[in-house]
Amino acid sequence: MTKRTTKSNVFLIRREVPGAPKAPEELRLAQKKVSQARAEEGKKRLELAKEALSIFPDCAEAHTLIAEETSERPARMKHYRKAIEAAEKMLGNEWERRYKGSFWLSSETRPLMHAMAMLAIDLQWEDQIDEALDIYRKLMEWNPTDHQGVHYQFAACLLEANRGEELERLLAKYEDEASAVLSYTKALHLFRKYGSSDKTNQFLIKAFNVNMHVPIYLAEALPLPESAPSTIGFGDEREAEAYVMDCGYLWADIKGAEKWMAETLAPELEKNYPDSELAEEAVKKLKKGTKA
Repeated sequence: MTKRTTKSNVFLIRREVPGAPKAPEELRLAQKKVSQARAEEGKKRLELAKEALSIFPDCAEAHTLIAEETSERPARMKHYRKAIEAAEKMLGNEWERRYKGSFWLSSETRPLMHAMAMLAIDLQWEDQIDEALDIYRKLMEWNPTDHQGVHYQFAACLLEANRGEELERLLAKYEDEASAVLSYTKALHLFRKYGSSDKTNQFLIKAFNVNMHVPIYLAEALPLPESAPSTIGFGDEREAEAYVMDCGYLWADIKGAEKWMAETLAPELEKNYPDSELAEEAVKKLKKGTKA
């Protein structure tokens, strides 16, 4: 099981911030070029992003777009860092103080936050966990309501880093959210902390009731798609695919976790999963372990 990455969705709400520096005309022209690039694909998209940088070298959105079109992770991370540097430069002096309380509501800070979130995912992949966690913490501090959905990756990163107390505080904040990421992350955290027990088994069954498709994809009884789903729904197969692509490796890394899932969820799969053959195959594969 390997880590996979997803791209966060960004929607725009504009709020003027007193004292915010006025964007140069060249930057606005470059941003228009980036908007044109996002309507294109492949080589044309990259060409337009580079044209945007030729108009204004500190266009953070152009650096981010180039990063998104870069397949090799180290090179992609360099572009995200350039985007962050450019965004901070455009925000001017004392920008954190000036935008406090309105980071996500201000269009000027969005390029910075988007590039930071995507860099953190790549850092997590590269096992540069401490820097990734620092970024997630900062983004959550700036935007406590988390319009970017950072808390999903943050939770997985905390689990990977074995930061149990901090993870429990984060999970408590979202205890009413019925998502596959948080439900299965909590169950796995409790298994690592306490082992198999009636209590931990109940949390895993609760996660199964949130999304019954996760064990199927985790066991690779059904193949994962080549790319992450663009949209997901709570409890559907796309949510399970996204969870396994982003967090499935953690089940293989924590000793005994996959076998525990198989033994605990075998009766639930037998009773509830619509394809009995797939359910049986998933249980068998999980008992053996996906690293076998």
